[in-house]
Amino acid sequence: MVTNSSENAMDSDITSKLNQLDIISLKDGLTGLWNKKYLSDKVDDFVGGERNSGVLFIIDIDEFAKINEEYGHIMGDACLVRLAGVLSNSFRDRDITSRISADEFGVFLVGNLTYKDINSISSKLLKAAKESFAGMKLDREFTISIGIAKSPANGSDFLSLYRKAVEALSYSKQNGKNSFTIADEDYAKNKVMNTSADMEIVKHLISEKNKPIGAYHVEYEGFKHIFQFISRYSARKETKLEIILFTISKQDGNMIDPLTLSEAMFDLENIIKVSLRIGDVATKYSSCQYLVMLIGADKVNHEDVVKRVINNYSRFADKYKIVVKYDIDYQLLQEEK
Repeated sequence: MVTNSSENAMDSDITSKLNQLDIISLKDGLTGLWNKKYLSDKVDDFVGGERNSGVLFIIDIDEFAKINEEYGHIMGDACLVRLAGVLSNSFRDRDITSRISADEFGVFLVGNLTYKDINSISSKLLKAAKESFAGMKLDREFTISIGIAKSPANGSDFLSLYRKAVEALSYSKQNGKNSFTIADEDYAKNKVMNTSADMEIVKHLISEKNKPIGAYHVEYEGFKHIFQFISRYSARKETKLEIILFTISKQDGNMIDPLTLSEAMFDLENIIKVSLRIGDVATKYSSCQYLVMLIGADKVNHEDVVKRVINNYSRFADKYKIVVKYDIDYQLLQEEK
């Protein structure tokens, strides 16, 4: 059999690129750390096997919302990147470091660590994070808090360990912050079901962290589900819904080059977020379109909303030499394609 080396090389290159895409999909875009899915899958793989010893750290920045409020989201992102750097430098290569959501990070330390080991690692981590934030020369001091759960004592799957680590994190927050708490080891022996504690964990998992101002931004599938639910609600409560579709195009009618389009859409997304009310919803509909849902539209003039978005975006439109068009149609998603 004769092998075509160029075809083999092409196949190898395609496989390599697919592997790279797989890795990218499991990485957090801002910090470069692994995402929650990768962490949970790896923890489940490890603690569910024969060698199930490990320790899960859940870490977040104390009063992170104040960083965004007082210094802006750019500085907030810079703090997240700083903490990611501290975590990357504080743990071993075989440990799994991830960003779970907003300012919440998770680290799984492989192996059977003693309490002395955990105390030492945690103390050093608190110190390193505090020093790193201090290096940013903000007007106030920022720190982190840590909650810690051990396997198998606190559970043999990610969710069990996460629940116990979050309980421990909450204790750290309630007792002065800038501290760490290790979960009790009698979790499996508890005779009474603590439903109020479970509810606190549920609220922690489903709540929106560090709620930003302006519209709620979701992916398109989420937008559809919200629309379908609100449509039912509005029919019962007679609450008006309206859909606005914003479209950007080149002033001269030509195609917008991909790089400019990406930058223009990024700016449009941010303008839409801050131009709408906190109860409105927005999503990217296509490469050049944003879709907005006005909930309770009977209490707002949609033309005012459109003018506000277009006026706020005007300097970007001039910069990119584009125009913003819009369509308003309640039936747009009701007659689902």
